[in-house]
Amino acid sequence: MLVLTLFCTTKSIAQSIRLDYQDELLNEILLDLNDRHGIQISINSKLSNACSISINQTFSTVDLALQALASQCSLEVVRIGEVYAFRVLEIPEEAPERTTYLFQGVALEEGSGEPLPFAVLSTSDRNLITDENGRFSFRSFLSEQNVKLRSLGYQEQDTLLRPGEALQISLIPSVTALDEVVVTGNRGSAPIMNIGEKSGYIQLNDVGNNLVPGLSNNLVFNNLRQYPGITAAGESIADFVIWGSYAGQNHVIYDGISLFNSWGINDDMGRVNPYMIKHVEVYKGGYNVPYGDRVGGVVMIDGKFGNTNRLEAGGSLTNQLVSAYVNVPLFNGSSAFQIAGRKTLSEEFDLASGFDGDTTLIVPGYNYNDLHLKFSSNLSQSDRLEVSAVISTDSYEGTRRTGVRRQPVFQGVKVNSEQIGTSLKYVRSWSNGGLSSVVLSRSRYSPELVTNYFVDRNVFSPVRELRADNWTNLITENRSRISHTFAALKVHQLQLNLEYIDNEASFGASEGDNIVDTSTEKLSRVSVYGYDQVQWSDNFSMQVGLKAELPSEGSDVYWQPRVNARLDLSKKWNTHFGWGIYNQFISRNSVVDELGNRADVWQVSNGTSIPVLRAVHNVLGLGFRGEDFEMSLEAFYKTTKGFTRYFIDRRGVSFIGEGDSKAKGIDLFARKHIGNHVAWVSYSLSEVEERFGVEDRKSAYRDAPQNQLHELKAAVILNLSPFELSMTNVYGSGFTRSRGGFKPYWRTDLAFQYRFQSMKRNLEAGISILNLFNNKNARLNQSVSVPRGDVINTVGVPFTPTLYLNVGIR
Repeated sequence: MLVLTLFCTTKSIAQSIRLDYQDELLNEILLDLNDRHGIQISINSKLSNACSISINQTFSTVDLALQALASQCSLEVVRIGEVYAFRVLEIPEEAPERTTYLFQGVALEEGSGEPLPFAVLSTSDRNLITDENGRFSFRSFLSEQNVKLRSLGYQEQDTLLRPGEALQISLIPSVTALDEVVVTGNRGSAPIMNIGEKSGYIQLNDVGNNLVPGLSNNLVFNNLRQYPGITAAGESIADFVIWGSYAGQNHVIYDGISLFNSWGINDDMGRVNPYMIKHVEVYKGGYNVPYGDRVGGVVMIDGKFGNTNRLEAGGSLTNQLVSAYVNVPLFNGSSAFQIAGRKTLSEEFDLASGFDGDTTLIVPGYNYNDLHLKFSSNLSQSDRLEVSAVISTDSYEGTRRTGVRRQPVFQGVKVNSEQIGTSLKYVRSWSNGGLSSVVLSRSRYSPELVTNYFVDRNVFSPVRELRADNWTNLITENRSRISHTFAALKVHQLQLNLEYIDNEASFGASEGDNIVDTSTEKLSRVSVYGYDQVQWSDNFSMQVGLKAELPSEGSDVYWQPRVNARLDLSKKWNTHFGWGIYNQFISRNSVVDELGNRADVWQVSNGTSIPVLRAVHNVLGLGFRGEDFEMSLEAFYKTTKGFTRYFIDRRGVSFIGEGDSKAKGIDLFARKHIGNHVAWVSYSLSEVEERFGVEDRKSAYRDAPQNQLHELKAAVILNLSPFELSMTNVYGSGFTRSRGGFKPYWRTDLAFQYRFQSMKRNLEAGISILNLFNNKNARLNQSVSVPRGDVINTVGVPFTPTLYLNVGIR
């Protein structure tokens, strides 16, 4: 190497230096600077003759001038004493990239192969939650990963995973019982639930929901009514009242299908067949963006995937209802087809004959039928397909006289409704990490309500009709959704979702009672959200979500930020909170006539003629979970605005009122295990207020119809194998009414069951009694005011004994 060293008389240069060169070699420039300014420079001659520079600039110091020259030749200059040395710029070597390994698979129930949704997968540095299909995906710097998997009602699994794209972890049910499939859908002695783990959350699993009175008719409500925050008094089975919510504000979802309000069998029949239910999740409020599409609560019902390995069948016969279920494996154990159905045994059967002399109650007769179909297939280790369909029809009618002797006025009610829904779900696990799903669903609900008032003097005189109202209110919903969850890495797991929703509502009313014009309304919208689950440490996690919706009408974007967090104070104590903004684009708005009678109508909220509902939820909770005792305490406060209510005054003049509401309360839940027995108690203290007015002139807040100050519930389940006994009791302080208050609500239910085997079949025989003491309860929002000031109420569930026999075949 030839080194050129330039020596000159050393001098201190303080004046500015101008560099003005055009396509000059660096070597020539440095020689010129040495001649003019006496700068001592050391440089490799090959470097100085390999770089040509064009520059025209003045610098305040020598250091800046030489640095500018060095940068143009990708060199660096350092000063050593009085000498400036040029050398090749050293680029620091990047640290070698660490290898990450993909762990991706599914959590399953051992034996049946049913996926386990929302199971907890714990690694050395994070906790993950499987999705609604039981799938998980995460990356790790470790080539082997110790994990623990736990799910409600199953034994915890501690295992070692090696990287892979189609991993499977199987859990064994923690409750040992007869291997059976029964109409109650249960295999344990007591309901196994998860409550108090996060904001407004209740989780139920079919493994443990064994013996609850009335279970064969309405699995979901008869279970959920026992927990705080879900109103049992008033028996609003047709539309849950969750934390003071109004009709239509709770989103009930079965396998991706939106289910609308249900009437029938004295409102004691749920739309979802218990045979088909695998898992139930409830979010009372303060939940994040992946759940629901309303301003109230969310009830998510996941249907069973089906047993792909063997034939299963079940049947149930009661004095009211016949049910049947068949599961058929197909295509060499890769697929399963399920069919389940129910039918009432009599179209005209009075459940409450003991109330016939009461002129303040309507006792309806009923008829109900449903059919559920589901095809499930493991297309490959990475692909899964599910197709579900539900069809149900119900009707009831009843007549009650007002009590006037000379001219008895009768009020009759006839209700018919049909709920049809279909869904297709395709899920995919990608080889490079991440989980995707596509869901297509359609739901159609068509109710018809006929209310008439008439005079019937005797059998020889003609019936004179005073008034008749006929309502029809069809609503449909189509959804297309695609979502992708990225493989969890470090502390983040990100999910993105794109959805297209289309709603249509039509309304028709009898002539002369069309305050709401007969019309058909449509609205479509695009919904996008991003959701990140952040595990900051072993004891602190946060979920952050942002949802944006753009309706087809108008240019407004509805932004809905939401945040949840949980802090584990110890191994047994945790605290959590939730906050969020929620919008709803279909509403059940009320029509109130001159007598105070109220009917609800489904309408599309377009943001102009009908406002879009907007709610803000605030939830704060504390939870404790020990070995045989657990407790949760939650406080909530939520506000909702955008209500539309139609009024008719006594002069027949109609007007539209806009309103808002506020709800607040505290929920307390405590459960104790004593050997194989369990008992729990729940209490709700709440207040719901509303106000309505025309334009800006709103009235003061007053109690909403569903406002109830106190509700106390208790339950005990005794496992005396092979016998089981369950008793539940609900007390409610009553609801506020414009024409006097309801008396307090009180109902006690009882169930007794015996399990045995006969001819290699698993059998259950028992009796379920609803309203053991035949207390006269009235239903919420099902009262009718008639001329002369009388109020007629629809009777709640009366003394209802049910004898049943369940048969399970595997």
